[in-house]
Amino acid sequence: MILLFLIFFHWDCLGGISTSTKGLDIDWSEDSRYWKRVQIPKDDGILLNYGEGMELLRVCWLEVKGTLCLEEMHLLPNMTYKLFYIIKFKEGAFEWDKGPIPLHLVTPDGHELKRNDNFEIYLKNKCHKVFGGEFTVGSNVMGNVRFAMNGFKTPWWKGGMVLHGVLIEPKIYPN
Repeated sequence: MILLFLIFFHWDCLGGISTSTKGLDIDWSEDSRYWKRVQIPKDDGILLNYGEGMELLRVCWLEVKGTLCLEEMHLLPNMTYKLFYIIKFKEGAFEWDKGPIPLHLVTPDGHELKRNDNFEIYLKNKCHKVFGGEFTVGSNVMGNVRFAMNGFKTPWWKGGMVLHGVLIEPKIYPN
């Protein structure tokens, strides 16, 4: 398990926190046959602006995971946050229609949230906030939040996705 350290975080003025792909554990990311580090154009950096991300060239076993240590995050107590993967699909993206991608999030109290997302519905050449789950920070602001994107239940090779990073935002309740 890899903990995301403060060096990989960026706080914004609206109370959101983000991490680049350097703060994530991406299976096969060190093998240039499957992933490559890419520069993110400035017009793509509207949601996150780290200047670089990871492009999935092709992989059958897609696994991106991370752990947020709440004691180091300086999140507000008694507040609910949403976690998003910031993703762009290139024009030549392939095999995302072969099945949903499971997304997992484990809250500080150990509650596991699971959902599937159908990545084929996302427009090409546009950045998307893909909802990964939500969690509430308790009054003691302790514990970890673990999250993962696991697309390895299908035998098809997938590719053409650019991962910018992960964004954590306060959940805004309607008035």
